[in-house]
Amino acid sequence: MSCNRLNIALIIVLQMTFLSSCVIMPSRGDHFVMVVTRIPTQRQHLQYHPGLSLALKRGVTREDVKSGRLVISGCYDEKEIHSPGTGRRHGFSFIPEGVTIDRGDIIEIVAEEADGTHFAYARFFGRYIKKYNTNETDYFPYKYSVSGKEFRCGKVSPNGVMQVEVYSTAKYWDYDLVKAEGIRNDQIGDKELEQTRIAIGECSPGVDSWAIWKVRIPSGLDVKVGDYIEAIAGSYETPRSLGPISEAVQKVATPPKEDFIRTQGRYTVDCKALAKPIIGEH
Repeated sequence: MSCNRLNIALIIVLQMTFLSSCVIMPSRGDHFVMVVTRIPTQRQHLQYHPGLSLALKRGVTREDVKSGRLVISGCYDEKEIHSPGTGRRHGFSFIPEGVTIDRGDIIEIVAEEADGTHFAYARFFGRYIKKYNTNETDYFPYKYSVSGKEFRCGKVSPNGVMQVEVYSTAKYWDYDLVKAEGIRNDQIGDKELEQTRIAIGECSPGVDSWAIWKVRIPSGLDVKVGDYIEAIAGSYETPRSLGPISEAVQKVATPPKEDFIRTQGRYTVDCKALAKPIIGEH
């Protein structure tokens, strides 16, 4: 066999290997299996970034985000720290034109609470008032931080004035994600949430990847967190997915071990997993 033929054969083998391992997302109308991770009962429970969703609602534009005027900010409430990552107030602060803000700066903002499911002001959208001068007593030792310390949350005034540390600037793709999310969420009625007719879940379309789905649950089908369900694919949680949300078909038995895919340190059910109905369920 000539070198050219060998090269062509090698290329074909490599292409076949790549195709067998690539991520194939369920297309609109496909059936897939997912595990239920949440049952939202309020509209803010649908939001991935409640603070950013509120920023958009208050008029922040994509150009504002691209120009660096929206910063990710927060502080830590020591009383609410129960494990690494907990106890943090996290939100988005809007900076006026002409004001220069650097990472690590402490700023004073007037904040609006975006999500009441955690402790007070756990998620927020705020507007810049001024830079805030700090001293060492405003920080506390925190072993999980790279610097070994974190900025301590102070008292929030009755009208929402608080001090936060600037972590980074928001990115335009965050804006795009939340904008698309809002369009999808507008399809969901408040009564559906009250009646727990919406489920959020996940499945893996390939190695080290997963997809998040919002699924409408038909009347008569009761699901809870941890259940596996078969659904008909609509849109999923990504900026380019703007169609209808998915529709649940039925609860299914826990798929076999081989139908789980390793996704960054854990195992997630394969979107193409066996959908074996549970006897007595619809």
